[in-house]
Amino acid sequence: MKHELKKLANSAVEIKISLTAEEVKPIKDEVTKELAKKVEVPGFRKGHAPISTIEAQFKDNIKEEVADKVLHKYYEEVIKAENIVPVSYISNLNVTLEDGFEATFTVDVYPEVKLGEYKGLEVEKETFEMTPEKLDEEIKIMLNSKSKLEDTEEGYKAQMGDTVDLAFEGFMDGVPFEGGKADSHMLKLGSKMFIDNFEDQLVGYTAGQEGEITVNFPAEYHAANLAGKPAVFKVKINAIKKLTVPELNDEVAKEFGAESVEDLKAKTTERVTKREEERIKNQHVAKLLDKLAETTEVEVPVSMIASEVRARIAEMEQQFGAQGIKLDMYLQMTGMDLNQLQSQIAPMAAAKVKSDLMLAEIIKAEKLEVTDEEVNAKMEDLAKMYGMSFDQLKENLEKGNNFDNFKLSVKEECLMQKAIEVLVKNAK
Repeated sequence: MKHELKKLANSAVEIKISLTAEEVKPIKDEVTKELAKKVEVPGFRKGHAPISTIEAQFKDNIKEEVADKVLHKYYEEVIKAENIVPVSYISNLNVTLEDGFEATFTVDVYPEVKLGEYKGLEVEKETFEMTPEKLDEEIKIMLNSKSKLEDTEEGYKAQMGDTVDLAFEGFMDGVPFEGGKADSHMLKLGSKMFIDNFEDQLVGYTAGQEGEITVNFPAEYHAANLAGKPAVFKVKINAIKKLTVPELNDEVAKEFGAESVEDLKAKTTERVTKREEERIKNQHVAKLLDKLAETTEVEVPVSMIASEVRARIAEMEQQFGAQGIKLDMYLQMTGMDLNQLQSQIAPMAAAKVKSDLMLAEIIKAEKLEVTDEEVNAKMEDLAKMYGMSFDQLKENLEKGNNFDNFKLSVKEECLMQKAIEVLVKNAK
């Protein structure tokens, strides 16, 4: 067996594996004989067709099976010889089986990272000081969370910020279009959940009022039959609801787990300060990584970016699911399709992958390690976050044979955190 390797862009390689006719003959004979036992050929009893007939009629099947066996036998040998670490499946496979065997394919590999100087990085770091104004704003947000939608009085005219129970049907050139009708839809005016200036035109409507709204669909709208075209919506306001916000008093404070208004303010000050300090710390780390990225050379594999994009979309789906929203609904509301969403996420995903690669290099450069005690402590913290004991978490993961993978991911997270600490500790 001979092989050749050619480096491609974005940390991909093209590999060619070649076998002589003598080398591939035993593999081809084995495949052909196995195939002869299984296939049915007109004019012959099953398993009794001549090998020459099998080779002629099932040429493509034989080539595919031979390629599978050759790659299974020699692929690991090649990557060990070349000292590369694949990070994707084989793609663009091209096979010839004539006088000998030749398979050419591409695969993404773990990239070479030329790490920039990661000590002595200098970036601006924000500071936070709790003020009475910031406390009042936070308390206002908390009170808004306890607000309730209540029916408005007869004759009340809808305003921005109100929520309307809306019936509507959309028409294009006088013809209703699919997905453009609802008998009851709760819409907060000003939320920009509907296209164009739809919501603006509902301001001033009263409960029971009917009318027509004229809008233009965005040129990049995901439904091609609607993109860039005008539409008319017949609307009816079923009801108008207004948010009522409770006043701050000791009773309301108790709903937030405080003993009094003063206690609520003290606890809120402590919570917000902790939250903002954590935000500032994360922001500082992000700036340090951005600074390091400027002097670090690495070609990020396309497959690693794609994997991160998929992970982020899966996370989005989980978050939307908790709110009773499906991803398709979100895409429809934002006027995007899945490809556009993936393209939007890709730059952030690429930056995240590059950051992870840089941190991995710092781990190697600093010879960082974590102990079992550190890993176990982190898993204990995660178990508490999930509202269970460590033993319960372990038991649940072991049921699906996922505990070892979970422990490994926690170990990697701990190592990454230590690499971040090196960055922060040595920053100017």
